[in-house]
Amino acid sequence: MNRFDDIFPMLQEYDMFAQTVDVVKAPNVYKAITPYGSFICKRTRAAPQRLQLVSGVLRHLDQKGWDGAVPFFYTKYDEPYVLRGEDTYYITAWHPGAEKWEQDPLAWAKPAVERLAELHHLTQNFRFDDPRQVEPLIDSLLRRWDSMLLLADKATEAASHRLYPSPFDVVFLANCAYVKEMAQTAIGLLRDWRERHRTHAHFRLSFIHGSPQPAHFLPDRNGKARMLNFDRAVFDTPTRDLAMFYRTYFYLAGDEAGASQLFRHYSDIFPLRPEETNLLAAFLTYPERIMRDISTYYSGKHDWSELYAVKRLEKDMDRLLRLHRWIQQAF
Repeated sequence: MNRFDDIFPMLQEYDMFAQTVDVVKAPNVYKAITPYGSFICKRTRAAPQRLQLVSGVLRHLDQKGWDGAVPFFYTKYDEPYVLRGEDTYYITAWHPGAEKWEQDPLAWAKPAVERLAELHHLTQNFRFDDPRQVEPLIDSLLRRWDSMLLLADKATEAASHRLYPSPFDVVFLANCAYVKEMAQTAIGLLRDWRERHRTHAHFRLSFIHGSPQPAHFLPDRNGKARMLNFDRAVFDTPTRDLAMFYRTYFYLAGDEAGASQLFRHYSDIFPLRPEETNLLAAFLTYPERIMRDISTYYSGKHDWSELYAVKRLEKDMDRLLRLHRWIQQAF
């Protein structure tokens, strides 16, 4: 059976049948038109246990009157997902409007950051309040950052010893000292934060979205947004969501003034504590995207053309400089 054809029998679990099925985003996202309305069907890698957790939290928030998320549609057995063989599926109601973000890439930022703040506020310490939950994130980040910095050192050595440096080599070598300095600074900030809070008795944990980007927010008629795609959602420090949000914001050519305004919007709903602000600054200081560019180029993981690779690195360096300027002003 073609994987596309799985959608038709899967909808039987909802006591529905599809009249037509269209691909929205290959190979996992489809739009099914049924006599009961239109739905988005997604094949996901998220574990069923995570989907159960997510659906429970979203159902709880919906019962409290929060309309900031597109909820799961439940099966006739009141399950938020369907298992078919090795695949896991879930469906949500289809909502139009995502094309608005394509026309104005930064229009998503204000409604998105406000919804994130609401989500973090409404779910803080919803299930548990355990400072040990933060430690695995910090430890895993430190290991990954150290590993990526080591790869950057090896890349520097390889680029500097080439008889005929590539354009990417030239741009990388011109900026590698600054990039490494930022990486080392971030690692130092995070290690210092861990030591200062090793015996801290209380950290706020919230339900975080896990991937706050324009494709995961839909505009509504009131100028707000509704969140979808919670496949990476977990209970964690809310600064993790904010860090990913700001990386995306600056990637989409956001500026320092706009970033500060967005932080005020977030803080009006869910003010960060001093230790959370310091953690956010450490997260954002690390040149994450540049490090991934370097690793990808020198490992040959993707078949990048030289022109694409060097333009990508130049653009990411510009974004990094703007982000760093904002960090210094804001924190």
